[in-house]
Amino acid sequence: MTKWDKILIIGIILFSMSGIFFVKTMSVNDDHMYLVIEVDGKEYKKISVDPSTIQKRIKIDTNYGHSVVEIEGNSAAIVESDCPDQLCVKMGKITKVNQISICLPNRLSIKLISNKSDLDVISY
Repeated sequence: MTKWDKILIIGIILFSMSGIFFVKTMSVNDDHMYLVIEVDGKEYKKISVDPSTIQKRIKIDTNYGHSVVEIEGNSAAIVESDCPDQLCVKMGKITKVNQISICLPNRLSIKLISNKSDLDVISY
């Protein structure tokens, strides 16, 4: 292996790493986010969230069951539920746009959304 082969390999590695960093920064959507709480497929509440959001607990009592959603900063989680398996509580916090947490027995879903579209290109 010659000196130029080593320089070429290092250059390719550096170019690849910068490409990964560039794509990562382009795909992160830091626009204003909202938490949408849906019960039985219908919007129950839409809440604005940002890093300065103080801790809030929202109690949701429906015909399907009782749940508590906690919002803090840019994250949200289902922290209490009367469903038998507790998978929604074990899911933990959602922190990124288009992440979703669902409680099937209570027909509850929470999702972080943004004003900015996640579509990169529309082709015809």
